[in-house]
Amino acid sequence: MRSQFLRRVTEVVIISKESVLIVLWTTGRCNLACKYCYAGLTHLKADMDFETAAQTLDLFSDHYMKIQFAGGEPLLNYPLICQVVSYVKEKNYDASFQMQTNGICITPEIAVGLKKMRIALGVSLDGPPEVNEFTRGRTRDVIAGIGCLANEGIKINLNSVVTSHSVTQLPKLVSFAYYLGNVGGIGLDLLRDAGRARDQRAIIKKATPEQIKTALTKMVETAEELYRLTGKKIVIREVHEAKQRLKMTSCNKEYCYASCGRSYVVLPSGDVYPCGSLIENPKYFMGNVVKARPLKNVVIVKAESQGCKTCDYYSICPGGCPSRLILNDEKKQDTSLDCVLKKAAFELAGQ
Repeated sequence: MRSQFLRRVTEVVIISKESVLIVLWTTGRCNLACKYCYAGLTHLKADMDFETAAQTLDLFSDHYMKIQFAGGEPLLNYPLICQVVSYVKEKNYDASFQMQTNGICITPEIAVGLKKMRIALGVSLDGPPEVNEFTRGRTRDVIAGIGCLANEGIKINLNSVVTSHSVTQLPKLVSFAYYLGNVGGIGLDLLRDAGRARDQRAIIKKATPEQIKTALTKMVETAEELYRLTGKKIVIREVHEAKQRLKMTSCNKEYCYASCGRSYVVLPSGDVYPCGSLIENPKYFMGNVVKARPLKNVVIVKAESQGCKTCDYYSICPGGCPSRLILNDEKKQDTSLDCVLKKAAFELAGQ
């Protein structure tokens, strides 16, 4: 369900003033029951209809739109995705498309369609098969879906949720990504204390700071060794972004579109929130694209502590995910796991 990686693997995020992120929650249904799913307890099992999607796109027609298909599992409402892409082309809207999927629904026919629609793809995979099977399940089907994409020459990125169960196996995920053949990079998504993860703390736990630093170091070492032996790169998103930022004296410090008030997550009902992680929190309700306009502008403010300002990387670091800091009740950003991951990435990037 996560998709921050889709456009961030090749460049540091640069958010132009005219652009908006439109997340179309195509369906609340899912064909998995991931142990940590932050949307796992939601009752939003409906599918979005085309009218709701079209009204959303019309509302932002004077902006450049990064349209992201999400859910649930977005491909369970594949016909809507096709309709949206056709509508955008018909209206000549300035837009690009991206999607985070679990990969299970991808058949040879859908792979052809996704290639034709030019949708940037991320696939969720938490580790080598035995790890992914524990946290997510149906790993054989996921690998089959990735294979269908590979047969069409479609490059993907992997998104991995980091837990105490998966963190030590992340270096093996790099090797497995190489084996899959069409993976360009891997991004890490730290566990959020929400949904099923909140209710299964005895089973699903956060990784420790030391585990995160060790895993990231070994992931980089594995990727570098594979590149030395084969000439093929597997990019580790966090370290790649850090390398780009280290070339700058200062840069845009916004973490994401939601942190600067230009993210709109539209649910099947038409209700809008700034982030998919916060869809059950009325404090962040922005309105409804069908029932009422205009939408309320909501900015997810980062909790920046004094410790951030004394950090060597302060001028070039975007900080941690503001939604995750809220959900995990991490009051001080400089002591959060996000900070641990960012600092480790900067240190590795500077070597």
